[in-house]
Amino acid sequence: MKPLLLLLQLALLSLTAGAREWKAYMAYHNATLNCPVDERVYTLADGSLFTYRLGETTVSTFSKATGLSDTNIRYMVYNEEEEAFLLVYSNWNMDVIGINDSITNMPEYKNSNVDDKTVNHVTMNGRYAYVATNSGVVVVNMRRREFANTYNFGKAVKSCASAGGSIMALTAEGIYQGKQSANLIDASNWQRLNNRNLTELIPFDDKLYATATDGLYAVDVSNGNAQRIWSGKIKFAAPYDDRIVMGNASQVITMDGQEKFTTLQWANDFESLSWDGERYWASRGYNGLQAYSVRNDSISPASSPIIPNSPIRNLCYYLDFAPEGRLLVGGGSLNYTYQTYPGTAMMMQDGKWTNFSEDSIVQKTGIPYNNVTAIIQDPEDAGHHYVTAAGGGLYEFRNGTFSYLHSFDNSALETILPSSSRPKYYVRTAGLTFDREGNLWMVNNEVDSILKIYMKDGSWQGFYFNVLDGYPTFDHILLDSRGIAWITHRRTTSVHHAGLLGFYYGGTVKDRSDDVWRFKYQFTNQDNTSYTFNQLYDVKEDRDGQIWVATDKGPFVITQPETFFDDQTVFTQVKVARNDGTDYADYLLSGVPVTTIAIDGGNRKWFGTSGYGVYLVSADGQETLHHFTAENSPLPSNVVYSIAINGTTGEVMIGTDAGLVGYRSDATEPMAELAKSNVKVYPNPVRPTYEGQLRVDGLSFNSDVKITTTTGQVVAQGQSVGGTYTWNLLNRKGERVGTGIYYVIASDEAGNKGAVAKFLVVK
Repeated sequence: MKPLLLLLQLALLSLTAGAREWKAYMAYHNATLNCPVDERVYTLADGSLFTYRLGETTVSTFSKATGLSDTNIRYMVYNEEEEAFLLVYSNWNMDVIGINDSITNMPEYKNSNVDDKTVNHVTMNGRYAYVATNSGVVVVNMRRREFANTYNFGKAVKSCASAGGSIMALTAEGIYQGKQSANLIDASNWQRLNNRNLTELIPFDDKLYATATDGLYAVDVSNGNAQRIWSGKIKFAAPYDDRIVMGNASQVITMDGQEKFTTLQWANDFESLSWDGERYWASRGYNGLQAYSVRNDSISPASSPIIPNSPIRNLCYYLDFAPEGRLLVGGGSLNYTYQTYPGTAMMMQDGKWTNFSEDSIVQKTGIPYNNVTAIIQDPEDAGHHYVTAAGGGLYEFRNGTFSYLHSFDNSALETILPSSSRPKYYVRTAGLTFDREGNLWMVNNEVDSILKIYMKDGSWQGFYFNVLDGYPTFDHILLDSRGIAWITHRRTTSVHHAGLLGFYYGGTVKDRSDDVWRFKYQFTNQDNTSYTFNQLYDVKEDRDGQIWVATDKGPFVITQPETFFDDQTVFTQVKVARNDGTDYADYLLSGVPVTTIAIDGGNRKWFGTSGYGVYLVSADGQETLHHFTAENSPLPSNVVYSIAINGTTGEVMIGTDAGLVGYRSDATEPMAELAKSNVKVYPNPVRPTYEGQLRVDGLSFNSDVKITTTTGQVVAQGQSVGGTYTWNLLNRKGERVGTGIYYVIASDEAGNKGAVAKFLVVK
C-alpha cells in the first residue's frame, strides 16, 4: 500500500519582529506515539507534533515556527479534564497545548537550579500532571498552566501517579508513597512501602496498575502490594476511557474496568497503539500513523499510512540549491567523532519533498550506507544526482533511486584500508562540485591523493599534494571566479592541521604543467597577528571576488586571493568600530566559531555558528543586521551546520543539529540588467488585512527605488538589496498610506536604465 503523503501547511512566525518570515521543515516520518482526541489524532514523529483530522483527512503540523517553544518532544500526555496536552522537550522545557491550539510555555523547570532535570514519565489525574524526574516528583496544574509543587525526597523516580489520596512513586529501591494530606515537601513524609521493581504506573478507572518486565500488575495504593494479573512482555501500554491497551511484537491486549482481558494475535511493527472508541491507531515508526479496525477478531487497515510530506530525518549537514530553486540536503557528518547517521539524501522543490530511496543500497553494495557529506545535481540532467559519504565512495542516484557506487575497485577512489576484509567501508569522500567543463570534483580523505575528479568522459584524475598525504577531514571545495580551487581541511590533530588548500589548475585538469598549489594553516592578519585553528569549516567567494573563510576563531577575508600562492597573503579580519566615542574597533565575530558562510544577492554575509546561532552582516561587515538564536527566533538550535540561499525567492535555508528552517529575507539575486519585464510587485493589490512588507523583485544590483503617488509625490525611497526592495507601506510621517494607485520607479546603479511598475493599495 502506498503511503498517503500529505502536504505540510506550516504557518510562518517571527518571534522578534512579529513578521511572518519563518518556515520550519521538520521531519514527521518516524511515528512513535499518538493520542486521539475528538476528531483529531495527535502524533509524535521524529520528536515533532502533527495532527490528523478525521473526516477532512488533513494534516496540521506544529513547530517553533507555529508557536511551540522548543524542538524534540520527549513526552506528550493528554489531560482530559483540561482538554490539553503537556509536552516535555528533550531539554526539559515544557509547553501546554490546548485542543484549540493555544500554547503556553512553562520554562521554569528547565531554567531551575535542579541538578538532574531528567524526566522519566508523566501521568494525569484530574487537573494535574504528575511528572517523574531524577530529582523527585513535579506537579503541574494544567488548568492554571503553572507548576504546583516539587517534591524532592532524595530518590530518582521512574514513574509516579496520583491515586487514592496519595502520590505513588516507583524508584530503583521500590514503591514510595506520599499522602497528599501531608506536607510532601518534607522528605520524611515519603514512606517506602516495598522493594518491588516495577516499570511504569498506569492510573485507570480510579485504580492503579503498573507494568513490569513480566506483565501487568494491580497496585494496592494503601500498602503498595502489587499482584500480577497478566503475564507476558509489554512493549507499550496506555489507559483510555474504557480500557488499557497493551502490546508487544505479536499481540495486542486490552483490559476493561472489570480486569477482563482480550488478546489478539497480531504481528505488528507498532511503537505505540491507541484507541479512539471505534478503531485503533498505530504509530508504526517509518511506516507512519495508521488506523485499524477489529471485527470478529479480524484485523484490517482502516486507512492508508499517514506520513506528512517532510524530510525523512532532521539531518541537514549539507545544503545547496540546484537550478529551479531545488534544495538539496545531505544528512551526516565526516564521522571523525565516530557518530553514525543513517544515509540521508533529500530534495525539496515547490514545497514537495523527495527522500532518496535507501531500500536497495545495502543489498546492492554490501556495505552500510551512512554519514552523507554532500549531494550535487548533474548540470545536464535534473534527475541525476551524486552523493558522497564518510565511508563508501561516490553514490549515483537516478530519479531518487540508487543506481551505482563508485568505489576503490572500479574507480580512482582509494580506500584507507586496502588490506582490510572490508575495504569498501573505508572510501571516505566529501566536497562535491562541478567545474565549467562538467567535471565532478571531490575529496578522498585519509589517502595519498586527496583530490579526485570524475571527468565528463567517464575517466578519473587524481591529484597528489605531498604534505597532505593521509589528511583525514577535507570537507568543502570552492571553485572561484578566477579558476582557483579552495579546499578546506576541517580539523587539527596531533599530526594534521586545520587549514586551507589553494589549487590553481589553469582551467586544464589533465595538463599538470601549469598547476600551482599552497596549503596554509597559519593565518596572519593585517595587524601582523598570527592564528592557527582547531577547526576550519567553510570557504565562500563574495560578489567582489573576495574569499571568506570560516574558522573557530571567527571569519577571515582574503581580499587579494592571487597572493595566496606566495608568502605575502594577508588574512584580513574586518574591524568594526565600537561607536562609543573612542577610536577603538573590534574584529568581526572574533572568537566566535563560524561554521558556515553564505552570500546573498545584496553581497551580505550570513554566518552560521557553533553555539551562537546565525548572524547577518552588511556587505562590508560593518553592521550586524540580524542575530537569530534559538532563544529569540524559530531557529531550532544554535548549532548551525549549513546555510544555502534561494537566489530567486530570497529564502535562507538554515540547517542545524535539530533540523531545518527557512527565513524569508529581503534580498534576492539581482538581474543582470534592469528591465520592466522583470520587475514584480507583490502583494498586488495590497489589501487592508495585509500586515507584511511590499516587495519589489527583479531589480538590478543596488537599484535606486522611489515609491510615488499618481501625482508624483514621493512617499518612500531607498536602494535594493541585491534584486529586491522592500517597503513597510508607511509614508514619511510613519502612517500607513491611503487607498490608491502607486508607482515603483527604479533606476540601475549607474543611472543608465530605468523601469516603472504600478500597484494598488486598499486601506
